[in-house]
Amino acid sequence: MTVKTAIAKIGALAATGAAVTVLASGSAFAGTNGQQLEFYDKQGDTNGIQVAGWNQSGEYVTHCFSTPSRDNHLDGWWWVGDLHWIGNSSSDCSGNPTTPEQTTKVEPNQPSDYWFITQ
Repeated sequence: MTVKTAIAKIGALAATGAAVTVLASGSAFAGTNGQQLEFYDKQGDTNGIQVAGWNQSGEYVTHCFSTPSRDNHLDGWWWVGDLHWIGNSSSDCSGNPTTPEQTTKVEPNQPSDYWFITQ
């Protein structure tokens, strides 16, 4: 093996190592400027939650999510900063509250796509 070939192999290995390190250590896409929510219903009586807060674009928005199971991934909406939510007996958030209003602060950067909330 020539010196030129050895240097080329070392360079290729270094580049591969750097790429693996960058890909493995970075935050998930949604974890870079807001989080989607994961809601866990400990009581088993919440069929919907009304969520209000700031989205990844800096807009204040409100949305009702149906929560048919104990563990619910509320996909498609990203939140950051102060978040307010309330559990509801109805999946369209028109029924009786199952929890008092809850507040959390969603961190914009974390290694996961989901911010965990529970009653």
